[in-house]
Amino acid sequence: IPAIDYFIADPYVLPATAQEYYTEKIWRLPQTYIAVDGFEVGVPTLRRDQLNIPNDAIIYLSSQRGYKRHPETVRLQMQILKQVPNSFFLIKGKAEAEAIKNFFNQIAEEEGVECDRLRFLPEVALESIHRANLGIADIVLDTYPYNGATTTLETLWMGIPIVTKVGQQFAARNSYTMMINSGITEGIAWNDQQYLEWGIRLGKDANLRQQIAWKLRQSRQSAPLWNGRQFTREIEKAFQVISNK
Repeated sequence: IPAIDYFIADPYVLPATAQEYYTEKIWRLPQTYIAVDGFEVGVPTLRRDQLNIPNDAIIYLSSQRGYKRHPETVRLQMQILKQVPNSFFLIKGKAEAEAIKNFFNQIAEEEGVECDRLRFLPEVALESIHRANLGIADIVLDTYPYNGATTTLETLWMGIPIVTKVGQQFAARNSYTMMINSGITEGIAWNDQQYLEWGIRLGKDANLRQQIAWKLRQSRQSAPLWNGRQFTREIEKAFQVISNK
């Protein structure tokens, strides 16, 4: 768009070589292109017994719209599930739609995963309840090549480990920059094999999950992702410099 001169980014959400693909000048803020001061979290309405999931089971979760779901990423998610005994996969985001169910069930069958290990969750009325219900998950599996954005912010705020694959485009690096700016690198994958390895490792290593959860809780105090004031100062400074050019 000729009227737009600058594109706001940060050191992570776009690769160093991205400028040649943009007509706008990429302006990188020092740490993060986004920050929030936290979220309102309601009272959870989702329980394991409602879903017929044992208390000692490992729960993976993906909460994305259907258009973000790529067959090859879902295939990786099924392979993770297959390698982690006593694990279940919760799917949310218009997941009650028959097409979504058929999509996941078909890939699960192809990968040798029992379809009764999948749970398709309906939408809830309030976003605060949606966030509270995220707490049922042990690990979130991100989508690719279209990562989560708000859903990743919510996952990190709730202290839940997440596995994401990093690509070359903005939409494939959202979770990457958010994880870096919340102080964790555990779960960042640069290829399919690493995505598998992180998903399996986090499913089997309760101590690692606890360490990540602790780091994320601590990050609320100082991490750039949760510091709206600092972000405001940085973007104000950017606007001042840009306006003087």
